[in-house]
Amino acid sequence: MERLTTEVCVVGAGPAGLVVALRLLAAGVPCLVLERLAAGELCARAKAGMLEHRVVRALEAVGLAGPILTGGSTNGVVEIGVDAERHVFEYAALTGGHGHFVYPQHLLVSAWAELLAARGGHLRFSSEVIDVEPAAGGAGATLRARSEGGAELAIECGAVVLATGAGGRLLPAGIQSHEHCYPFRWLTAMLEQPPLGERTIYAPHPRGFAAHLRRSPHTTRYYLQVSSADRLADWSGGRITAELCTRLGVEAGALSCGRVAEIDMMDLRVRVREPLQHGPIFLAGDAAHLITPAGGKGMNLAIQDALELSEGLIERFANGAGQRLAAYSATRLPRIWEAQEFSSWMLTLFSGGPLGASRAMPDPEATFAQRLHRAQIERLFTEPRFARWFAHRYAGVDEGAS
Repeated sequence: MERLTTEVCVVGAGPAGLVVALRLLAAGVPCLVLERLAAGELCARAKAGMLEHRVVRALEAVGLAGPILTGGSTNGVVEIGVDAERHVFEYAALTGGHGHFVYPQHLLVSAWAELLAARGGHLRFSSEVIDVEPAAGGAGATLRARSEGGAELAIECGAVVLATGAGGRLLPAGIQSHEHCYPFRWLTAMLEQPPLGERTIYAPHPRGFAAHLRRSPHTTRYYLQVSSADRLADWSGGRITAELCTRLGVEAGALSCGRVAEIDMMDLRVRVREPLQHGPIFLAGDAAHLITPAGGKGMNLAIQDALELSEGLIERFANGAGQRLAAYSATRLPRIWEAQEFSSWMLTLFSGGPLGASRAMPDPEATFAQRLHRAQIERLFTEPRFARWFAHRYAGVDEGAS
C-alpha cells in the first residue's frame, strides 16, 4: 500500500475542490486532490453555467476568473412567460449593469484542473476514497483510497475537504441532513444548436415549466417539468423538442435541427447538512448542500464555500491561526439557507404559482391558481422595489457593488 502525508487532502475535483486546491497551492500549503472519475469523465458533461457577479469578482480577486472573463459571455435580461405571453425583465438595468456571467461548468473545471497541473499541484484521477477516519484527539485524519486498478493508498493529513458532490457517502458522524423532495421532476436536455436568442427564457405553462439557457454559441440547455413517474425511456428526442416548442411558445420544428446530446432526469431534491465541520473534516459544495437549479445558485454556492474554506485553511496551515476555520460552518450556513429560500421561491414561480402546477387541479381551482400566478409575475413589472430586490438576489449583486 502506498502511503502519503500532506497538510490538506481534497476529495473531489469539481468547482469547490479545485478552488480550494488552487488557493492552497498559491499560499504554499501542501495539498493533494483525489478524484473518483477519470480525467475524461470529469469534464464530459455540461452542467451549470450561470455565475453570479459577486462570485466572478471574488474569483477575479484571487486570479481564478480568467477562463470566465476571456471565454464566457454575459446575460442581464430574462424572459418570463405566463399564459402564452413572454415578459422581458431587464434585471441588470436594476443592479448597475451587473448581470450573470455565462460559462459552462465542465469547461471551467477543465481549465482549473489544467491550471492546477501547470502550477505543480497534485491531482490524482480514478482514485476513490473509501474511508476517512479522524485521528485520535482530532489532530488530523487518515484516508484510504483505491485506484481504478485496485491499488490502495493511505494518506495522513491535517485536514480533509469533502467536495464529493451530491452522491458522496463519506459523511462524518455528528452531521445532520435536512432534506425535502418536490413531487415532480425536471428533464434536462443539452441540444447541439445555437440558442433561440441571447436571453434566458423561463416559461411556466399549463403543461408544466420549461426553460431555455444559453451555454455556448453552439449548445443550449433546456429544462422540462415532468411527472415524478416519468422515465427517460418515455421521452424520445422528437418528443422533447416538440414539447419544448409548445411550452416555450416557439414555432413547431424550431428545435429540430440540433442533436439532443445529453438527456437526464433530475429529482428536485434539496438538502442542507450541518454543521459543515466534524473535527478536521469539512464539507463544501454539493456534499454540504443540494439546491434546485431554479435561480442558478448551485455552482455559485460551491465556489463561495471553497473561497471561505480555503481562507480558513490558509490561516491555519500557513499562519498558525484557526479562528476563521473554526467559524466556517457558522459563516456559510446562513448564506446557504438564504440561497435555498430564494431557489424555493423561484421554483414556486416556475411551477405555477403559490398553489402549484394548475394542470393537476380541477378547472375552477386551476383558473384561480393561474390568476395568482399571473399576479405574482406581474409584481416584477409593477412594483419597483420588488423588482430591484429580485434583480439583486437573482444576479448575486450586493447593494453598492461596482
